[in-house]
Amino acid sequence: MDATAQAAAPADAAAQQAQLARMAAQLDELVEENRRARERWEVLDELVRDAAPVARQAMGTMTDRLDALQRRGYVEFVGSGIGVVDRIVGAFGREDVEALGENVVLMLQTLREMTQPEVLGLLRRTVELAHEPTGPTVEPPSLLALAGRMRRPEIRHGLDRLLRLVEGMSSPHAATHPEEERA
Repeated sequence: MDATAQAAAPADAAAQQAQLARMAAQLDELVEENRRARERWEVLDELVRDAAPVARQAMGTMTDRLDALQRRGYVEFVGSGIGVVDRIVGAFGREDVEALGENVVLMLQTLREMTQPEVLGLLRRTVELAHEPTGPTVEPPSLLALAGRMRRPEIRHGLDRLLRLVEGMSSPHAATHPEEERA
């Protein structure tokens, strides 16, 4: 061997030794990471073993509940409701929803008033009267018969209510500010 080769040999050996040391350090890191991963896996495995019975019971309870809801018709009802919501979304724009938002309190107040027993009774009686048979076979009452009915106080009260309703519907102020008219 010549002198330069002899001088390069220890340098190569030192470089190889440094490379082996780096590889050993990397192997140590890999072994340590593998140990930590195994510990995490064991913790996860233990958690799964502990949680599995609870998850099975929860799944069974949920399945039973969904089955009961389906038997009672809730699933079909919700499906139909989604169809209704879809039609509403398709039929109304953002401006319509904003207008609804501006009037929702008045609408709910009106709905609350409409659900009072006396109003619902009046609506029911109106529907019953609307379904009574009328037509060419039923003879309309004579003017004298109608005038005779006017003597009854309940008829006069009813006509008074009807006239007030017509007056209220013809007032432009009543349509925009019904709460002020009551005051």
